[in-house]
Amino acid sequence: MAETMRATVADYGDVLRARDAYAGGMQWLTAKNHQYLTRYRQDPLTGEKKATSLGRRTPENEAIYDAFMKERAELDERIAVLRPVMAEQARMARALRLTRAPSEVGAVLRAIGTSDLLDRLTLAGDACVFAYENEMGSLLSRDVLPDDGLDLVVDDMRAADRIEELAAVLRRAKIPVRPGRGRGHDLAVLRTEENLKIHLFTLSSLERMVDGYESSFAADVPRWALEQPPVRSVVIDRTGRAATVSVLDPRAWCILRSVALEMEEMSPNAREMATDLVSATATMVHEKTPFEEEQVCGFRPLLDALEGEEFLPPPRL
Repeated sequence: MAETMRATVADYGDVLRARDAYAGGMQWLTAKNHQYLTRYRQDPLTGEKKATSLGRRTPENEAIYDAFMKERAELDERIAVLRPVMAEQARMARALRLTRAPSEVGAVLRAIGTSDLLDRLTLAGDACVFAYENEMGSLLSRDVLPDDGLDLVVDDMRAADRIEELAAVLRRAKIPVRPGRGRGHDLAVLRTEENLKIHLFTLSSLERMVDGYESSFAADVPRWALEQPPVRSVVIDRTGRAATVSVLDPRAWCILRSVALEMEEMSPNAREMATDLVSATATMVHEKTPFEEEQVCGFRPLLDALEGEEFLPPPRL
């Protein structure tokens, strides 16, 4: 079921991204007894309506207008076909109890997954485990599942610059957001009305964390984890709706989260919960994509999970 939903929501995202090129519209406007072809659309960042004249009515411009209207109608028809399919899949996902991620997390990820930000923002925090469950075909205990926050990595510009694009995408999806307290160029924050906190980190901030990690046993493993390409996956939220996501490689996530547990300041309770999540996820990942010995020996949560008996194999879907 998860694979079917993955394919459908990916198709839907492709269609919506194509449809975005036709947002707004095209019309003939008359000025001084001449008709002019005008292309108009709303600016995604400012919300202002902008119009551009494409010139007087000519056979060439008539062909442009006809092609625009025809192609937009074809995309709208495809969207109309996919929506009831996804609604039925959501109903089946609820019946099969595949609904794992908080609904507010799913809403944000759907907005990103149907926009041009899909390949520019990589899911990197604890919410990654909702995708890994679908990748591994296993379910973690609900006791260890995260229920707050989204951490995203941007690798090609400052976090503060990309946050403006993300805010525009979320507002267009009718998800009101407000800025939170960031940290220079490396961290930008948004909050939704449901008080979901969205962090945008730069890849360079993760690189500095890895460079500052001192462990003779870890060797170059954290650097290896950073170099792994993202994985295209799917998250299913508690409403049964799916979202396409770009997510850290599962083994890379386990390693980088183990590094973060050593480097970040957190309360004893938070550290225990985070350790339990990393260990349980590592056990699940290891069943399908085994870790190499050198990828484990430098990280206590991975050693405890893969060499001890504290965590039982997760139930199969």
